[in-house]
Amino acid sequence: MYYHEIIDNQYRIFPVKIIVHHGQYINIPKHWHRSLELSYTYSGSIPDYTISGKHYTTHPGSILIMNTNEVHSIFFPPQVVNDKGTSALTLLFPYQFLSQMIPDYRYRWYQIDDQATKDLDQLKQKLKIFFEFISQENNAIDKIEEASQAANILYLLTKNFSKITDTPNSLIVSTDKETSFERLDEVISFIQEHSHSPLPVSKIAKHFNLSTSYLSRIFKYYTGEAIIHYLNLIRLQEGLQLLLNSKKTIQAISNQVGFSNQKSFIRIFKKVYQITPADYQKKYFKSNR
Repeated sequence: MYYHEIIDNQYRIFPVKIIVHHGQYINIPKHWHRSLELSYTYSGSIPDYTISGKHYTTHPGSILIMNTNEVHSIFFPPQVVNDKGTSALTLLFPYQFLSQMIPDYRYRWYQIDDQATKDLDQLKQKLKIFFEFISQENNAIDKIEEASQAANILYLLTKNFSKITDTPNSLIVSTDKETSFERLDEVISFIQEHSHSPLPVSKIAKHFNLSTSYLSRIFKYYTGEAIIHYLNLIRLQEGLQLLLNSKKTIQAISNQVGFSNQKSFIRIFKKVYQITPADYQKKYFKSNR
């Protein structure tokens, strides 16, 4: 399994990460994160969006929810990767904000009912308007409207499409098994927070008063990945967004996201995405402008 936290721009007035996709989708391996994630397809289709082992094909107007720590992935067949007919929106609401603002968030589960309802139609309309609003050039004052719309979407989502359950949204490593390693969420947060700096396993273990061997073994047991590989995937996700959305050099991006050198960044990027960072930037950067 893989973990990632998509990084687009800095937090706006309202704490949500907003990513607009215009034919920019690539295959994303299995991962999870603490943010509540919403995916809205504005046009086109995402052929295989997998959430907790269930497969979905999206169409215009489709809404998918990834709850905190729910494993999900995206797969595009080679012939439709970066299909420019697909436009979509991703919203990520940070865990800390949700746990502070929403009553009993730790025990709250979000789910979109497939049946057509007035509430669902209202949410779809709000997302359509929001997508069109943020897809155009806006001035500084418009950030207030952006925040208002994002907050309203979260309100409707929580009011009409969430419920309190008996099970906390602790890290789920499969569709039917919940981890008993209670500190794993804390380890994940620590790795994410310090991913830009050199972060040997020994440093992580020392922070949590654990032995290096024990942490490595238990982390691999629950996530299916070695800690270093997991850390590199976090760095890759940020590097991917910088390749798409900045004019920085490969060397500068490698340094910014925390790789020890440019060679390591190129090698690991190619292994995961089957393309070099330079070729990816050359192929897709201009299409985003």
